[in-house]
Amino acid sequence: MRLEEEKRYKIGWIEIAAIICAALAILASRASAARVKDMATLEGISEQQLVGYGLVVGLAGTGDGTRTQFTVQSVANMLQKMGIVVNPNDLRLRNVAAVMVTANLPAFVRPGKKIDVSISSLGDARSLEGGVLLMTPLQGSDGEYYAQAQGAISIGGISARSGRNSFKKGHALAGTLPEGAVVYKEVESINLKSGSLRWVLSNPDFTSAVAAASAINQIFPNTAIAEDASTILVNVPETMRNDYMAFIARAEIAEFNPNTNSRVILNEKTGTVVSGANVQIDEVAVSHGSITIQVASTQAAAPTPLLGPATLTNNQQLNVQETRTETRVLPAITNAGQLAQALNSLGVSPRDIISIFQAVKKAGALHAELVIM
Repeated sequence: MRLEEEKRYKIGWIEIAAIICAALAILASRASAARVKDMATLEGISEQQLVGYGLVVGLAGTGDGTRTQFTVQSVANMLQKMGIVVNPNDLRLRNVAAVMVTANLPAFVRPGKKIDVSISSLGDARSLEGGVLLMTPLQGSDGEYYAQAQGAISIGGISARSGRNSFKKGHALAGTLPEGAVVYKEVESINLKSGSLRWVLSNPDFTSAVAAASAINQIFPNTAIAEDASTILVNVPETMRNDYMAFIARAEIAEFNPNTNSRVILNEKTGTVVSGANVQIDEVAVSHGSITIQVASTQAAAPTPLLGPATLTNNQQLNVQETRTETRVLPAITNAGQLAQALNSLGVSPRDIISIFQAVKKAGALHAELVIM
């Protein structure tokens, strides 16, 4: 009797262990899963880039100088439209600056809504601090006007000068207007009720496209197919054509595991090294060293009793030091964690690591794309 209970007890623990392993496998697969809406966008739905030319007024003597003729001419034209006729040659402006205004208008933003805009100096102004942007129409690449911006500028820098003394912190010639533009025309989008939709991947990849189509098919069977490395064609089922928005909402939350090329990103300016998860390096021997050259200059007074007072002589000493190096063998690496441990074991700086990566790539041991910024 006790033997049977022990067998049942063991079988029960085996089943529990199997369930735990299956659950961990599911969690591991979902850990790197991404939604369709995070990796792709619907074809024909995109934002519109807007641009406009405007004037910023109210500056404390930090605006454009008289040599910036387009600012003077713009002020003269603006005053003329208001019924004030002035000679542009008589204007002496230091409180006005010409600027370019840019914004991104997303799709489906209705007229009357507000969007953020960015402002950048166009002339020789020293600072836009405390300025107010006058009414500026914003147009798209098609020449149509979609929004209009106006308001006080918010900048992230400070610039001040008094005589030959000056102080500068951050960048004072560019700023933003949070919700500073009012939309009065909507961006035209394609008809979403045509019976078929296309999702376009942000990073084209054949494996990712097939995985995304399979994820959508798990929700709506036999509706999605990968046309190429970036496009997934989805035919809307007849049962869902009376509610396209519900279909899109359910299809875009389908989860799949995106697959991208292995890359190692190197930034030589900042010494930054970023590696992906699937980077593989074969076993390789690395020896890295450097030479330090130091020149010391000293001055000494040499007495000259026959010729008169002492004279100064310069003595230079050259010291060359070569850092002692040792050759280390890096084991085969298959993920980013092992790569980080291997790089730390070398005890070198990030800039030296960049040189090492370039040499390892030349040796053919790095199985990843090397991107240098």
